[in-house]
Amino acid sequence: MAKLINGTRVYGSATVDGALIAGAGAGFMNLVAFTTGTSVTYTLPSVLQYAGAKFKATIIGAGGSGGGTAATAGQMGGGGGSSSVVVAYITVVSSVYSLTYTVAGTTAAGAAGAAGAAGNPSSIIYNSVTYSAGGGLGGTLATSVLAGGAGGTPSPSGFGTANVMGLTGYPGGAGGVMAATTNIFGGGGHTPLGWGQGGVMPVTAAGAAGENAQGYGAGGSGARNGTGATARAGGTGAPGLIIIEY
Repeated sequence: MAKLINGTRVYGSATVDGALIAGAGAGFMNLVAFTTGTSVTYTLPSVLQYAGAKFKATIIGAGGSGGGTAATAGQMGGGGGSSSVVVAYITVVSSVYSLTYTVAGTTAAGAAGAAGAAGNPSSIIYNSVTYSAGGGLGGTLATSVLAGGAGGTPSPSGFGTANVMGLTGYPGGAGGVMAATTNIFGGGGHTPLGWGQGGVMPVTAAGAAGENAQGYGAGGSGARNGTGATARAGGTGAPGLIIIEY
């Protein structure tokens, strides 16, 4: 169905006052992305400043960082969990033409000999309603095999509730102690726009620090001690992101 937006346009010799008819099925044609900011006020663009207008918000928190290792041969830190993801289709309310947003920053790596850190949430508040994507939990430091960091929790959660889809984050790979020549890292959890790291190392390697997550919201990988006896740090968790489409 065509959408009417207040305004004045000139087409050749004809001036159309009061409304511009957008093409049916045009969908969202504009995008604004926020990668930093805490409690920042964002004023909606003029085309959204009327009751009944709609915009889409995609919200991603920070991923958890990977767990470090102690000075134990064969030890592997667990991967950090990924952020949850919230996708909300929001209808503009009369005279409420701004929102407040917070974007989570990069999660510091788990220190050598310590578990990873949890990522912070990203959120927007519009018309007194908060939409929040919880960050992933940090990867584990374990002397036996334990699951990696859990994925973040969205609010709201589930599908289709008040035009919101909230997806729980993906957990990081397990950590623990195994054969010192096992050539894997505990990978971090992924998001639709971020990649947790992991992969192989040379079989005879003394080990390596965890790899940093890439993109947005993914968890860092855990460190791997291999045949060595040096405590190592995990990888950083990827930062959050907020996208507004209209």
